[in-house]
Amino acid sequence: MDVLGVDDLGASGALAIVDLVKNSQYTALFADAVPSQVIQSILQFDTSFMGLDLSLVPTLLTSLVIIPILSTISAFVLCLIQNKENVLQQEQGAWSKWGMTVFLVLFSLYFTFVVPAGVGIYWICSNVFAIVQIYILNWIYNPKKYIDYEYLAASKEANRILMESKKLKKLEEKEFAPREKADYKRFLDTEGKRLVFYSERSGFYKYFENVIKEILTRSDITIHYVTSDPNDAIFNRDEEQIIPYYIGEKKLISLFMKMDTDIVVMTMPDLNNYHIKRSLVRKNIEYIFMPHWLTSVSMVVRKGALDHFDTVFCVGPHWVEEIRATESVYGLKAKWLIECGYGVIENLVDMYQGMNINQQEKPQILIAPSWQEDNIMDSCIDELLESLLNGRYRIMVRPHPEYIKRYRSKMEKFQEQYKNKMGEDFVLQLDFSSNRTVFESDLVITDWSTVAHEFSYTTKKPSLFIDTKMKVMNPEYETIGITPIDISLRNAIGTSIKITEIGNAAEKVDELLKGPGQYKERITAIVDQYVYPLGKSGEIGAKYILAKLMK
Repeated sequence: MDVLGVDDLGASGALAIVDLVKNSQYTALFADAVPSQVIQSILQFDTSFMGLDLSLVPTLLTSLVIIPILSTISAFVLCLIQNKENVLQQEQGAWSKWGMTVFLVLFSLYFTFVVPAGVGIYWICSNVFAIVQIYILNWIYNPKKYIDYEYLAASKEANRILMESKKLKKLEEKEFAPREKADYKRFLDTEGKRLVFYSERSGFYKYFENVIKEILTRSDITIHYVTSDPNDAIFNRDEEQIIPYYIGEKKLISLFMKMDTDIVVMTMPDLNNYHIKRSLVRKNIEYIFMPHWLTSVSMVVRKGALDHFDTVFCVGPHWVEEIRATESVYGLKAKWLIECGYGVIENLVDMYQGMNINQQEKPQILIAPSWQEDNIMDSCIDELLESLLNGRYRIMVRPHPEYIKRYRSKMEKFQEQYKNKMGEDFVLQLDFSSNRTVFESDLVITDWSTVAHEFSYTTKKPSLFIDTKMKVMNPEYETIGITPIDISLRNAIGTSIKITEIGNAAEKVDELLKGPGQYKERITAIVDQYVYPLGKSGEIGAKYILAKLMK
């Protein structure tokens, strides 16, 4: 066949040439160009198989139509088995799996009607071999031995929740679009704005609360309160000096670029690093960062998260020390650092002192994990409960709200696993409307959640930390040479244990519960050292803001 120059035509082209040579109408055309022995070999070449001439192209009017039918069926069966047995195919979405199935089946049907029947036979055999191959490979290399199906299930669940969240967000944006448009225009059209607070969502008011109360008490200044939550509780407040606006995340980008005011106060870090920028129309706005956590400012936020703020209201001396060290290491312009304190902890202390807490028959242990990778729920909850469910304590598991939202399948599995053990002495708390149960507890067990600091600073009771994988937002935190209090205070406001020591958790709990006042003086001293004087944050913050507005 090489003498005819058909090697590059492939099997289909070669069969077509064979068919032409064997056709008496065209044999003479090749007589002068091709040696007679080659012609003779071709004429003797048998292309029949089980009574079918494989050199012919199938049509609906011949018996060869069976080949396209079998090819289509084999392609469909192959796709079904791939969707069911192939690990990678299983992870595809429904549209990807069944869209490809329809395409391959229709392609097989069309393909086998335009090529010689022999190619169709090859296509059928290839599909059958692929089916057998899938089962053999899965038998030799069982995917269950190499794939973390629980992790895949959790990832799917998280993705599903994310998709649902995006859909709900789009619906919400559509529903509140007219209101957002009106608020956006009203905000930009309002001249003489001097003070703006920005809240990411409802519930963030608690971080501003003490400062705002003092501003309203001490002045007649109007506060323009921008929130990205259309259902923010701020819209239900009856304060003449507070004007609320709903601005969603998309319009927020342009709103901040067009910002025209004297001062902007916000809890959201990373100003100017991502989508939220400093104003393009007014360069002398003072941007103030309001804290919403107690611990390190170098480890729990991204590198450079506060670099573009002019002023930071600091929780305690450790914030000042870390920020100044960061400015020195990276050659940054010095910010105004206000020794303000933390209004949330002040309010929690007032709330706790006003609570009527009855002495319980059994100590209440609150397990309150964070939601980052390898948290307690994912790494050691079973071993921990095995140690603590001994009848001596009342155990309450309170997963992080974000964990519940992202990993619903894991929570359902947990509930199913422990449903027969839950009762008076073992409770799963999924209602986060109140923090009362947190502060009624005698001990908090966590990993790297700052809830332990809020609990211990408020109640003066100890916390038990489990050394799971550390939560680090800034991998360069060690560069400034200061150990974050997230690490240094773990064995000061309580004690920490390794995951390998979980079997001894009950012993550690008993040690921490010895004597109600055992940790009181120590934790009181820590609060005095790491939090600026309680009860002053609102006054100090308001005085600073009003003094700046007076200039």
